[in-house]
Amino acid sequence: MKINEGTQLLAFASGKPLFPVGEGGGETVAHDLLSGLHNRGYRVEAFGVIQLRDVVKLNSALSALQYDLEYESKYQEFQSHSGKRYEVPVQNACRYRIPYPVHLVPDETFLDYFASRLVQGRFPLALIQGKRSPQLVSIAQNHGAFPLFYVHNGPELGLFENPKALPLVLTKSYFFLEKIKREQGVNSELLYPAVDLDRYRIEKNSHECITMVNPVEVKGVVPFMKVAVARPDRKFLVLEGWGTPPRILEVMRKIPNITYLSKQLGMLPIYSRTHVLMVPSQWEEAFGRVIPEAQVNGIPVLASRVGGIPEAIGKGGVLVEDKENPEAWLKGLELLEARYDEYSARAKENAKRFSAEKAVTRLLEIIQSIQR
Repeated sequence: MKINEGTQLLAFASGKPLFPVGEGGGETVAHDLLSGLHNRGYRVEAFGVIQLRDVVKLNSALSALQYDLEYESKYQEFQSHSGKRYEVPVQNACRYRIPYPVHLVPDETFLDYFASRLVQGRFPLALIQGKRSPQLVSIAQNHGAFPLFYVHNGPELGLFENPKALPLVLTKSYFFLEKIKREQGVNSELLYPAVDLDRYRIEKNSHECITMVNPVEVKGVVPFMKVAVARPDRKFLVLEGWGTPPRILEVMRKIPNITYLSKQLGMLPIYSRTHVLMVPSQWEEAFGRVIPEAQVNGIPVLASRVGGIPEAIGKGGVLVEDKENPEAWLKGLELLEARYDEYSARAKENAKRFSAEKAVTRLLEIIQSIQR
């Protein structure tokens, strides 16, 4: 496929809220990738969903980033049996530029809205992810856009009746590429997550805390808390992600050296306090975006040897084999701290592998290779 700078390149679609209110790493990865394409002169647009109750939250998030929100509501008039007339909203849309155009609409109108924009925009490509992917892929194919499905976890492929029939699948780690090929017979192209490293660079680091992001059980909050109990001499910091279960919160509040923070719009205040990032995942994650985010600041990582996490860490941290054993985590922490400067330097170097610039270049290479 021949592409040139300044041309209409792709429409990105996800059946979820998008940056800056989307809560998952997939939304941030998409933002950094689309921003990189935009900065190179390609025309891209993004499409997602939003509930009306979240418009105020979106406006606040955009204001903090110094972007403006445009809100549009279209109404249709109805007449009741008594003769009274009412105006009922039939389409609502939030639009903003960050710096590429973003469109968020209610879930019930999302698919139709996306289809109409594909026709109007004449996009040659559609980059798709999330829970509505089967419908979005079908819409793209029916409207002349080649679909690229960016899979972030195994269950997403399970949404498709025949994932092997997908025109092109992108995966975010070599581990996951091999896993879906082995288990589901799906061939894919490797596209590491795009990370705007400059956005995560801090000026100073107090090195006061051992930090974990998203304290839920599959992410390893239980071994994390056990390590905190065993090391009362150290401060531990936890940042809410998906939403911490109340029973976990109850236990955590009884551990005096753990500080729990609710969701944050930006990560700089977190990394500016972090001495070590702990990623004690208990499941086979395809990647771990927080790893290069922290590493760009020389923050080494202590993590489980599972899934794509070793691939993300490189040599910039220590891996723990026995991921449920707190003693193994304590030994890993001791090793990391004994050679902290060495691991810190390796972390900085490793983070460069996941720059948004490299991801954009890789995506463009993949697009160029498409035979239509």
